[in-house]
Amino acid sequence: MLPSGAFVLVVIATVILHCNGAPTNCTITLQQYTTIQIGWTQQQVTQFLGSPGIIVLEVGTAGSPYQMISVQYSALQSSSATASFLFMGGSLYTKSQAGIDAGVYTITSQQYTMIQAGWTRDQVTNLCGSPGSAISESGTGNTASVSVMYTVSGTPYAFASFTFTSGQITSMFEVGLDPPVSNKITLLQYQTVQIGWTQQQVAQLLGGPGTILLEVGTSGSPYQMISVQYSGQQSSGATASFLFMGGSLYTKSQAGIDAGVYTITSQQYTMIQAGWTRDQVTNLCGSPGSAISESGTGNTASVSVMYTVSGTPYASVSFTFTGGQITSMFEVGLSPPVNDKITLLQYQTVQIGWSQQQVTQFLGGPGIIVLEVGTAGSPYQMISVQYSGQQSSAATASFLFMGGSLYTKSQAGMDTGVYTITSQQYKTIQPGWTRDQVTSLCGSPGSAISESGTGNTASVSVMYTVSGTPYAFASFTFTGGQITSMFEVGLK
Repeated sequence: MLPSGAFVLVVIATVILHCNGAPTNCTITLQQYTTIQIGWTQQQVTQFLGSPGIIVLEVGTAGSPYQMISVQYSALQSSSATASFLFMGGSLYTKSQAGIDAGVYTITSQQYTMIQAGWTRDQVTNLCGSPGSAISESGTGNTASVSVMYTVSGTPYAFASFTFTSGQITSMFEVGLDPPVSNKITLLQYQTVQIGWTQQQVAQLLGGPGTILLEVGTSGSPYQMISVQYSGQQSSGATASFLFMGGSLYTKSQAGIDAGVYTITSQQYTMIQAGWTRDQVTNLCGSPGSAISESGTGNTASVSVMYTVSGTPYASVSFTFTGGQITSMFEVGLSPPVNDKITLLQYQTVQIGWSQQQVTQFLGGPGIIVLEVGTAGSPYQMISVQYSGQQSSAATASFLFMGGSLYTKSQAGMDTGVYTITSQQYKTIQPGWTRDQVTSLCGSPGSAISESGTGNTASVSVMYTVSGTPYAFASFTFTGGQITSMFEVGLK
């Protein structure tokens, strides 16, 4: 993991050095991006682009062959498009882009079905009529690897991705090429689906197979894993997800499908104890709460239930029942905040776009201002504020406000969860995957170390560690919900 506060210091330093100049600084064109080659030094890239870019990560000793520096540039035509360069020991190790190449490269379902592992890029290009968008590149010679993406005409979310290593396809996947028959679900249907059902049973009840987010393993194998998602019938923003292991439903979860109002008070929460049954909680609170996820059967059956707090838009309470009894419980916003201290749940509640006043009110204090640049009230004023972890003063959360609104947030040590990944899992993951796909494969969502932007420009960097190796980790950056860059240290 990064040392406490390292990310914050990097952001501050690069903002001061690179981002208070002319708006053309830190920009790149597609032609420039294409010209830059794996193996170039950081100095060569800086001289060629006329700017050092924005350093988003810096780990290791300067001059060391293990030093890692990640640099980002924005597109000259669109600030939401970015190019990222990762240098290892001073040389360019991998490069990736999201939106820099604005070309239209399409593929059909029939074409995708024809393409096979082992095909060359020229073969794919000849079949599809275009070379696709090269979203990431790494390595040279026999280890050279490039990931290429195509979209599907008339379907805003469908795409196909191919990874070529040594000139041939080594992996390929698609999302949305085969539209489901039905992709909607009601709360009653969601509640009807039971753990242990087969994928066929779920598809028959819901009238369609849903959208397959992830499919890993051999068909028919007890270790095959398939993650399927349906949209809410009343709201497309609501979703229900089902994870099948070996053909049977292993876990299900929903967000927004249950639109009921289930409230709890601070006094009620204080009365509830570990070991209580769900009936006891229901009787005390007057409602069963919203079951947001379920897994297991019999004594291993587990359900997570959520309540909100009347009159407080951010406060919530969650209980996990295993074998029918509470095994864990937590709350956000019920207890009065501690000045300049923050918990992980408070950090996760704070949203990009909040005003500095909102953050201060929510956390009970203004935090420590570590940077303030620009005129008060100006849209260009920049303020960086830091809070210490409530459980550990070594843990920090940082918030960068631009023009009074939260532009980016990051944390170091706030999330003490254990999120692991294996070398095999890392190799399976490809640019273009969603965070749900990665979460389903790895079994956990990873630690979100930084977030910025909203909507299509929303970006989150997520980190996983490797069991048994104190220094190895993998990092993924999701932009617009999909992986735009990924790297690992110590996995190989």
